Amino acid sequence: MESKEKLIGFLEESHQDIEKLVSQVNPNLEIYPGWTISAILAHFTGWDHAVIVSLNALADGGVPSVVAEGDHDLYNYTNVSAQEGLRFERIYQDWQNTHEQLKIAITICPQRKWRRNSSFHGGRQETSKTW
Repeated sequence: MESKEKLIGFLEESHQDIEKLVSQVNPNLEIYPGWTISAILAHFTGWDHAVIVSLNALADGGVPSVVAEGDHDLYNYTNVSAQEGLRFERIYQDWQNTHEQLKIAITICPQRKWRRNSSFHGGRQETSKTW
């Protein structure tokens, strides 16, 4: 993808697809070993928040933060554990709010600053052109 608008469109389409799936699943049902839909939404929220922090740093002229250097499992566990005990409605609302904040962070961050290589999960090097 070559533009922020296309990226936001892709994120919005994916978000809507997830919303449809969430509406069809009991939030307390384990849908993957150890994972309920609440845990999955908490997981998405945590990673979206990490991207927001990095984009905001980049927009402010700083260096994007590196989250979970080398230990993605610990980062995932920490994010999901922080939301344990919360009602599904709260986790769902946090996911919705973070999604909106992510779109704002993408909009605010100048696209020219995205042209640098970025390291993503798995160590694969990508640029905004590969989105």
